[in-house]
Amino acid sequence: MSSSFFGHRIIHLESVDSTNNYTAKVFKSGEVQSGAVIMADIQTNGRGQREKTWHSGAYENLTFSLTADINLWKINTLIDLNRLIAISLHSFFNELGLSPKIKWPNDIMINDKKVCGILIENFFRESQPKSIIGIGINVNQQEFEVPRATSLFNEIKERHSTKELLFQFIKVLNATFESMPIHDSEKIHAEYDKYLWKRNEEWTFNSNDQEFIGQIYGTTRDGNLIVNTKDEKFVFPNGSVKY
Repeated sequence: MSSSFFGHRIIHLESVDSTNNYTAKVFKSGEVQSGAVIMADIQTNGRGQREKTWHSGAYENLTFSLTADINLWKINTLIDLNRLIAISLHSFFNELGLSPKIKWPNDIMINDKKVCGILIENFFRESQPKSIIGIGINVNQQEFEVPRATSLFNEIKERHSTKELLFQFIKVLNATFESMPIHDSEKIHAEYDKYLWKRNEEWTFNSNDQEFIGQIYGTTRDGNLIVNTKDEKFVFPNGSVKY
């Protein structure tokens, strides 16, 4: 398995509060370097975006975190890193025979339901940004507390080994980083926008408790969402619109 970017070290934990919390601790202390992967069978306090809780059945799903140093790999921006991870996950689910879409900024949708979430947290060491990329993939879980969620089992009707899926994803991840022009922000941006969920489709959006109909046009260079309505173009930063 190629590990030129990720996977040169893999740590497997049975249980942890949050893989991102654990990874932050060992990354900041220097115990692991950029490209490490930390997987846990059980997360007792998994986290999603904007302080949401990530609920994951014990031993049923794939929860893990990655460490990344964009300066080491000469990736231009943290937005580029976010897009590269989302593109990699899109390729991964494609390999499984599914038809994924990226729900801005970085959830993965299958048949209009969320199968994967990403939480990227950044910190600075010696004035350089470092990133911890938390990923949760619904694998064998069949029932969910929220209506718009799915799993590989629900879509394919087959159980999967979470550890084998992790190895497969690391392989796809490295292949994406090796084949993509990771120093070219414009090409990364264009590739990411191609896979956006509900792009160029009429859909209902909600911002400041106001609903409106619009179509996703794409994203701005710095990662905001562009939505066109019949009369106007809107640009939304992360967390300011629901759909």
